[in-house]
Amino acid sequence: MLEVVFSDSAAGSMAVAMGKGKDIGGVVSVVVAGDGPKPSPEEIQEMERQAQERERKNWERAIPLEGSRKDIICFSCALSVGEINEEGIGPKREAALRMLMDHYPQGEQAAQEMLESSRKSLEILRQRAAGGEPVRIWSGNNPDEICGLYWLMEQLRPIGFENLELTLVRLPDFEEQPDGTVQQYSGWGEMEPHRWGEMTALGKKLPVNLARGMGNRWRILQQENAPLRALLNGRLVSMPETLYDSFILRELEKQPKEFMAARLVGTVLGKYPLGIGDTWVWLRLKQMIQAGNLEYVTKAAADDPAYHCWLRKEKERL
Repeated sequence: MLEVVFSDSAAGSMAVAMGKGKDIGGVVSVVVAGDGPKPSPEEIQEMERQAQERERKNWERAIPLEGSRKDIICFSCALSVGEINEEGIGPKREAALRMLMDHYPQGEQAAQEMLESSRKSLEILRQRAAGGEPVRIWSGNNPDEICGLYWLMEQLRPIGFENLELTLVRLPDFEEQPDGTVQQYSGWGEMEPHRWGEMTALGKKLPVNLARGMGNRWRILQQENAPLRALLNGRLVSMPETLYDSFILRELEKQPKEFMAARLVGTVLGKYPLGIGDTWVWLRLKQMIQAGNLEYVTKAAADDPAYHCWLRKEKERL
């Protein structure tokens, strides 16, 4: 069975699941928050021991995710952003990924690798699906994963949906944890590796007419060719590039005259479950810099993301 995901983080988590946790190697990090006294080295060591024990028990209880890592098909194409009125994975998708990766060190190289991997994956998927191999698609409720699902249906249309064996696994909106807390997921990349096998129970056969309808919706979105696509009332729609600006401006107003851009980016992503990444928030801040509303105080070091910089507000209402 082919396993289709729409982010590198989801593909990595699934690969660990198929390896039954063997890649983890006991590596544990401990994050201490708050203004209280720092824990002693002995206390940190005990926290690490407890975390490792929890992880061991998780894998003991885990339902195995059967399969081979070579069967993981990943399309990390950020299809919610940029122009989409082209076939397959063409130059317009290349331009969008380069724009999104530009603020990272070696971003251009990373974008190129993502494109090449996705193009090879599409070729493999078409060949093997046309040969009758079952395909299981993992889609969450963030714009990139929904766009990926609809786009994928359009790519598979020439084979004939009647000839395909498609299963769709929808990411739960939320789950109650054993300790009574509620966990919300924005995408499959956040799923713990030991839980992928358990999640296969959520898979449902994708009806032919629904698959065709998703592909048709993608065609309409291609014709509209907007800068962004987003989920509004459960429907994937075309939107202007200013869609998320109100959330960014709301948090920007709370910043001091001079502030670190990375902190603002993190606050927006942590406070508002918009299903977008750090890249889009930074691109909108760059637009405000170009408009003269913000200016650089210091720029990021060469080996840091570009938003690791300090900015200054140039207008009172920012």
